[in-house]
Amino acid sequence: MSIHIDNILQTTLQHCIADASGPTLWIVDENISHEQLSAVRHDASLQCLTNRFDVAFSLRSSEFHVSLSDFLFDELGPKQFQHIVYRVSKERALVHHCLNESLRHLAIGGQLHIIGNKDDGINTHGKNAEKLFARKAGKHKHSTAYSFTISKSREISNETPWLDTKDYTVIRSCSVGEFEFLSKPGVYGWNKLDKGSVLLAREAMHAFANNTGSVLDLGCGYGYLLLATADLPFSARCATDNNVAAVHAAEANVKAAQIDAHVWLDDCAAHINDRFDVVLCNPPFHQGFDTSSAISQKFIKSIKRHLKSSGTALVVVNQFIALDKLAASEFDKVEVLCEEQGFKVLSLS
Repeated sequence: MSIHIDNILQTTLQHCIADASGPTLWIVDENISHEQLSAVRHDASLQCLTNRFDVAFSLRSSEFHVSLSDFLFDELGPKQFQHIVYRVSKERALVHHCLNESLRHLAIGGQLHIIGNKDDGINTHGKNAEKLFARKAGKHKHSTAYSFTISKSREISNETPWLDTKDYTVIRSCSVGEFEFLSKPGVYGWNKLDKGSVLLAREAMHAFANNTGSVLDLGCGYGYLLLATADLPFSARCATDNNVAAVHAAEANVKAAQIDAHVWLDDCAAHINDRFDVVLCNPPFHQGFDTSSAISQKFIKSIKRHLKSSGTALVVVNQFIALDKLAASEFDKVEVLCEEQGFKVLSLS
């Protein structure tokens, strides 16, 4: 998150909290660092909504009122908000969902504040908000960042021009070639096969054909690796992700495929104490709109903590990420199994 976005967010939240006419809702997704979370001043009138386990855990540790869900606004209760603050997300369907729900949950006269960089599509989102609210927004430029403030002036009607959310809340059947799975918007690459994960699954099928130990899928997404390695003779399967939407989709997939697996919602397995014979991982290298080397380091340390001393981890990353150098400080043996299609699969032990 850029310094301009940081400053705009902080200033906007402070302004909204200072307005004692009603409560404020802060929609928080992955586009925020822990430093920024800790910089927000706690106030009883501020309620937070997020789909990220780590965000919810951090905010609750600071005694914020937090709702952790796949952005299910109805779980917030019947209250209407005087202000809703939203740093726009990467996925258009999710942004549209949050804009629609903001209109539903604002009080008459309440204000929606959306923030983003030009490259985030903020200007398009601002125009869409104006169409949805049938009202002109106040627009402010801050270098490459923009903020829009728009008021709810009337009750919702049958003529309300709702934005297309691609049925955001619904888990649905997807297929790529002969591979069929369940997924939904809000999960990274939700309706695709990640090339890196496909490569990782292929190497895992060779490496662990006779492995009867336990396996952890660290950062499981909708559960592709669980499905692709279902024929391996693992005695126990566990998967985890930080994203509520991903966990719901992974749970749906293992149930539909009748795979005996436990799927956890957690922050890079921080609250899982078990150790595994095998760890499979396709770690993210983005936090929101930005790349982050800290994410790679976090996953390497988690793999080390959750792998048995005799175990093996397979990790796939983009070829330009020097994960092998990071892993060398934690593991005795780091081997590149293959390099294809812009990815490399590493074996760590």
